[in-house]
Amino acid sequence: MSEGQNDIQKVIQQYEKMEKEGRIEFFDLSTFEDIIEHYFINFSIKKALSVCNTAEDIYPFSTSVKVLKSRILAYLGNYKEAFDVIYEAEKIAPNDYQVLFYKGTLHSILGDTDKAIESFEQALPYAEQPADVFYNIGVTLQSINEFDQALIAYKKALKEDITHEDSVYELIDCGTQTKRLKSVHDFLQGFIDKDPYSADAWYNMGIFYSQSQQYDQALAAFEYATLVNEKFDLAYMHMGHCFLNKKMYPEAFRQYLNALQNTSEPTSELYCHLGASAEMMEDYNVGIRYFKKAIELDESFDEGWFGVGENHRKLGNFLEATHYLNKAVKLNKFYDEYWYSLAKAECELGNLVSGLEAFEQASSINPNNEGIWIDWSEVYNKSGELNEACEVLKKAINHLPENHSLHYRLAAYQLIGGKLQEAYKTIEVALKLNYDAHQEMIDYVPNETIKKILKVAISKFK
Repeated sequence: MSEGQNDIQKVIQQYEKMEKEGRIEFFDLSTFEDIIEHYFINFSIKKALSVCNTAEDIYPFSTSVKVLKSRILAYLGNYKEAFDVIYEAEKIAPNDYQVLFYKGTLHSILGDTDKAIESFEQALPYAEQPADVFYNIGVTLQSINEFDQALIAYKKALKEDITHEDSVYELIDCGTQTKRLKSVHDFLQGFIDKDPYSADAWYNMGIFYSQSQQYDQALAAFEYATLVNEKFDLAYMHMGHCFLNKKMYPEAFRQYLNALQNTSEPTSELYCHLGASAEMMEDYNVGIRYFKKAIELDESFDEGWFGVGENHRKLGNFLEATHYLNKAVKLNKFYDEYWYSLAKAECELGNLVSGLEAFEQASSINPNNEGIWIDWSEVYNKSGELNEACEVLKKAINHLPENHSLHYRLAAYQLIGGKLQEAYKTIEVALKLNYDAHQEMIDYVPNETIKKILKVAISKFK
């Protein structure tokens, strides 16, 4: 835990003790803001709102507290109250940047784009970071498919602040939508022409090429950025991404290490990239080490828990795997890969009930993942429950009727179960979908006699 995190924890403990004892203690305004933010980002919404009310009693003219309260009310869907609070703040400080900016954000959330842009433009003269305002104008325009106008807004953002990375991504997206990527490229090239020794200009060009999946050009641009600024950790990280996309895993790992060595604040995300590239090299113990570092930095980082669990599973450490994968699905129950991996680990341990439940969860989240259905059916097959195995695949085929592998596997189960007429019908469908893939069924069927019969029958079909 960082020093900053320790400090906020101490303040929270102090505040909660005060609340429990029913007394009001003095905190300075910024401390109140930290407490509200802490509760808000940790989804303790009622507590966050309660602290807002306490802070308002002590600092009734604080616009920053009112902006925070408005954000929380909007999060709860109470938009009328959110606007009431922001209008109160506007009366207190009509030229306050945060108030005007958040008023624009509220209008933008509700799809009132004209009023949103009007509020953002009112905030612009008071902005310390005008790029943020132009960026939000761009996002608002993009939300109503005004890509040409949004593109102009993102260009303004980058002219104000070349390091505004979100604007680079959205600019590229608008260029793609409007088929004006050449114009975006030329705009970004203009920064390089103006200052060839600008690491940020080369970095932005690297993002452009990377987003366009031109990884060699992206690597060259990012390398220029690191030649100008050898401490440019983000450029090294993006080089890692490019190598990962090129399936050059050792090179990706080295670039992520360069990023780690040149950053003063390693992130859970960076440790996960290191873990993932080690995993791709099948160096699972190294993968576990880095994924664990991601968790040490942020216990709620579900990707870290998944990474440790998945690497343990691949090492055959199924008990350890289930511990970490169960934590991952608790933190994020909407990701099919977490449930899929947990299902496989549970089944390997012989925990079939838990494993089958996990397969069901995975398939309900992503019914288009062929592997989930096949592995799920295989658990039933190995248990001698061929009817259940067939039923799983029939459900799968309802979702993926054109998937030849599902049909071939279903046919194999039907053959093994002696349901020859059903099997032949299924095989006929599978052959029509992909004749050349029939070998996967022949390889799967264990009985040599049936294999020979199948080969003859399939050759006649051709």
